[in-house]
Amino acid sequence: MKQSVRIGIGILLILISIQDLVAASAATWSNDSKFYIYWGYNRGWFSRSDIHFEGDGYSFELSDLKATDRQSEFTFKNYFYFEQWSVPQTNIKAGYFINDRLSVSLGFDHMKYVMVRDQNSNITGSIHVGNSTYDGDYQERPMQVTKDFLTFEHTNGLNYVFAEINRHDPLIERGKITVNSLLGISPALLRPRTDVYFLGQHGPNIFHNAGYGINAKAGLDIRFFHHLSLVTEVKAGWINMPWIRATANGHDRAAQHFGFFQANLQVGYVFGFKKNQEKP
Repeated sequence: MKQSVRIGIGILLILISIQDLVAASAATWSNDSKFYIYWGYNRGWFSRSDIHFEGDGYSFELSDLKATDRQSEFTFKNYFYFEQWSVPQTNIKAGYFINDRLSVSLGFDHMKYVMVRDQNSNITGSIHVGNSTYDGDYQERPMQVTKDFLTFEHTNGLNYVFAEINRHDPLIERGKITVNSLLGISPALLRPRTDVYFLGQHGPNIFHNAGYGINAKAGLDIRFFHHLSLVTEVKAGWINMPWIRATANGHDRAAQHFGFFQANLQVGYVFGFKKNQEKP
């Protein structure tokens, strides 16, 4: 087993060395001191989550809840009209190359999180709000989470505001087309608008600072004529939101944490102000 591990590490180091040699020979165009801006769309997948609700007359937790993203219908109006820019699950990012290989960026991922309706869960805690159907004390009691009890969505949206550091490695260059690998990591602020309906009461559905997250990513940047980019990337991360506004009462809140996986497709433009961009 130890021998296999050593062989595997050796092969990995050889592959990294080969990649660096290929990257060094392929790179004839400098990214140094350039800016970029990307725009695109995402798909999201979420792990199961326990959600805790606390407020006047209730404190309970629903366990192991499932959720999905919500894709907008693909129409020209939904995806390409400027006034509809915030309707689909959108990605926006702008950044700056510190040098040829490293860049920093600020961005905004507009994801959507929808708790699956009518799913089965276990409830633990107490509800005493004067509701004849649901008032009571619970200890891991099975229940079906129906619409009249709870609707819970971050649909406008699960807004992931991040600061990112990226590594870019050139892999292939063919004339005016280059392919670069991308690796990155970023912390984030979660600023959702959460749509909650709980026992006849609607939540405020306002933007608020609900928590934080972190993610790592990997992808490919296909560059055309040194400026136009088509970027594909995947992200995997973790989100913790302990301060979700669940009702109009400012003291009530919900809390949850979960993992997420995201696939993105973006187009972008890279630009700079230096005259001599070709490497010698």
